[in-house]
Amino acid sequence: MTALVATVFVASLLGSLHCAGMCGPFVAFAVGQPSESTSRLTLQLAYHGGRLATYALLGAVAGSLGALLDMTSTLAGLQPVAMLLAGGLMIGFGVTELLRQFGQRIGQFGPPKWFVKLVQRGQRQALALQPTQRALAIGLLTTLLPCGWLYAFALTAAGTGSPIYGALVMAVFWVGTLPVLVSLGASVQLALGALGKQLPLVTAIALIVVGLTTIVGRMGLEPAALAQSVASSSSAGESIAVPDANELPPCCREQANTTAKP
Repeated sequence: MTALVATVFVASLLGSLHCAGMCGPFVAFAVGQPSESTSRLTLQLAYHGGRLATYALLGAVAGSLGALLDMTSTLAGLQPVAMLLAGGLMIGFGVTELLRQFGQRIGQFGPPKWFVKLVQRGQRQALALQPTQRALAIGLLTTLLPCGWLYAFALTAAGTGSPIYGALVMAVFWVGTLPVLVSLGASVQLALGALGKQLPLVTAIALIVVGLTTIVGRMGLEPAALAQSVASSSSAGESIAVPDANELPPCCREQANTTAKP
């Protein structure tokens, strides 16, 4: 879990310029208009606090779904599959993005129209609120944005198979996005201009690395489980007692006595 959390943080940090491009306008609306009684720091806390709340909630829900999937596969006599499935999907997303960068035409799935309208309506209503309430509402609604980058990490949260660890993964993802989103300004815009062409490549590689780490973390549990199973079997074998010939049925006593003679 430590390796996965560290990988998620680094990937989130490297890909946070994607978040700046996606969420930059919303950050501007949320924290760019402080009032006389509200500081910019208060607006930042409200906006990013709202993001943390919904990211952690998303991670907990995803982790719960992963736990349900693991339980279902276990009851079916299979190994828990949530982490392997999540890692495979992450790698698939990353490879698909790499293929797009090398000129392959691969279609993209967009959110349904009703979902887009729902998000737009919520954002419009948030803009009419007071500054602190507006910042908090926009932060809470961030999770609803149709962002494949965000939902890819939600898959990683599902792979943990735990609501607690799922929330932790999304909280770490949130931490990785903070430096860029908090410091949105001229320097970030310059970085976006310089790295804009390479950003899809960076995010694709980050997705693949997170997916591989997820799968390796799951496979890393197998040798220990196997060793424990072998040790348990050996102990059980050593404890098996050979029955005395007198305890056998009459039909078998003569054969047992004959076999025992040198």
